Amino acid sequence: MSTRPSLLSAVALAALLISAATPSLAQSTDEQFEKGVAAYEDGQFESAAKIWAPLAQNGDPEALRNLAQLYRLGLGVEKDDERAFRLYKRAAEKNSVEAQVNTAFLLLIGEGVDKNPEDAAIWFAKAADQGDAMAQFNLGLMYEKGVGVDPDPTIARELYQLAANQGQERALDRLDALESELPPDGGANARKEADAKRDEERQKAEIKRARERAVEQDEREKEKSETAKKEDDESTMPIMSIKRSSASKDDETEDSEQANEKKPEAGTKITTKTPSAKPPRTSNNTNTTQSLPANSPVGRIKLAEQSYKSGDFAKAASLIKPLSDQGMPIAQFWMGRMFNRGEGVKLDRLEAYSLWRSAAASGSSRAATALANLSNRFTPQEIAFAEQHHAKTGRAR
Repeated sequence: MSTRPSLLSAVALAALLISAATPSLAQSTDEQFEKGVAAYEDGQFESAAKIWAPLAQNGDPEALRNLAQLYRLGLGVEKDDERAFRLYKRAAEKNSVEAQVNTAFLLLIGEGVDKNPEDAAIWFAKAADQGDAMAQFNLGLMYEKGVGVDPDPTIARELYQLAANQGQERALDRLDALESELPPDGGANARKEADAKRDEERQKAEIKRARERAVEQDEREKEKSETAKKEDDESTMPIMSIKRSSASKDDETEDSEQANEKKPEAGTKITTKTPSAKPPRTSNNTNTTQSLPANSPVGRIKLAEQSYKSGDFAKAASLIKPLSDQGMPIAQFWMGRMFNRGEGVKLDRLEAYSLWRSAAASGSSRAATALANLSNRFTPQEIAFAEQHHAKTGRAR
């Protein structure tokens, strides 16, 4: 017996509920938008439509969404389901969560557009990713019943749990129903296998990204080296730049040390590769380090490296932190290392993750490799916390 009708009934009911809601009343800096809201609240739907129409024409997502609602309900304008869908979709493409949910509903029930469960699942997923409980519940229902997507009770359960955490009672009901259908072990083995598979895929993706960033960094360093060589030919002045030498070889072992702290499970072996260091260029001045001004960024980095290698972590941290705060990749790499090890600063691996993520995004291959190894030691939940922390620091871009 097909279960699809019951799904459509549940989703159609939810669609009617959300359709009956008033247009978004979110505050806007646009006074015209607020005038439209006031007109709607006073029952002057035709005036509201006239006010929101030019704003929608200019691409305002909430004006698009509200105008779509008027056309769908026939308030102040002639009812037009097809136009309502087009307006909802335009707003959805501009990341309006409510419009994404309504677009998904209309695609699912075929109102104003041909039925398309596959596209409906995509729009539900976009809204679910932004934390909308209605979208999480309905996408879970689609995964449970196999409508528009391949059936997957594990994903359905996760989506129901997210919706239930926000008080979605129907999600709680579906969770109870699924629990009653679990095998004797409570589905523990199935969940363990699914988690292991996701972890392996995530690790492979992280390693791939780290390798790609390392290759890009290697190419950038090659271009810089060629440019610097040309400048050397044109000037007798020494060029002050940071290069890895044999004295800093321990930097390259950072990630192997971290990886040895907690080895991945079988089947998740890490094969990251750091680009080989190039010998530093020489000039007529054979004591470049000593000639660097102590208050210059390069000079401070060199002093910090010397302090770090001598065991004076507190001094190294005080020298590097201002440069790290300014976004200097090599300084962020060193600060990440110290936070990861608790050297000169309080142990904080979330901060290490954020610093390495920022430095890797700026092209630091060492930070990219360190980030990949640290990520492999995190659970999916810890990765999520680390990403939230990174976003809060303001370093994300």
